[in-house]
Amino acid sequence: MNKSVGFTLIELMITISIFAILIGIGVPSYQKTVQQSRMDDATTLINNALSYAKNTAIAHNRTLYMATAGTVLTLTTSDADVVNKTTITTDSNSTLSFIAPGVPMIIFRANGTVAAGNIIRYCSGDSGIEVVVGINGDPVITSVSC
Repeated sequence: MNKSVGFTLIELMITISIFAILIGIGVPSYQKTVQQSRMDDATTLINNALSYAKNTAIAHNRTLYMATAGTVLTLTTSDADVVNKTTITTDSNSTLSFIAPGVPMIIFRANGTVAAGNIIRYCSGDSGIEVVVGINGDPVITSVSC
């Protein structure tokens, strides 16, 4: 009697089914991990940009202006000289915006203080962060739904 070597069709179908189930469970988890990584990166970059702006305003004893254009935070002087640019990596579902009273920018005075009510909002998909910049120039970060 000849014995054939290999897998039966049923064994292959069961293996493929198990593999498909595992992929179905893993992909949403991976997508959530990527989105959380983007949020963490954006939080770090925004914090660093704010800290740099405050420290530079104090060190040079002059007013600096932080504005956003798309996904870039730009720090300029009153003469429109660019001091620093911070680019936040985004995808097509991400937005970066200011919610500030009067003007869409944060003004760092020479002593490092800012006007009240400055908020930077970064959204990626349906979740995001809101960075409230206090009068002393220090940020307070909260998670928000977008």
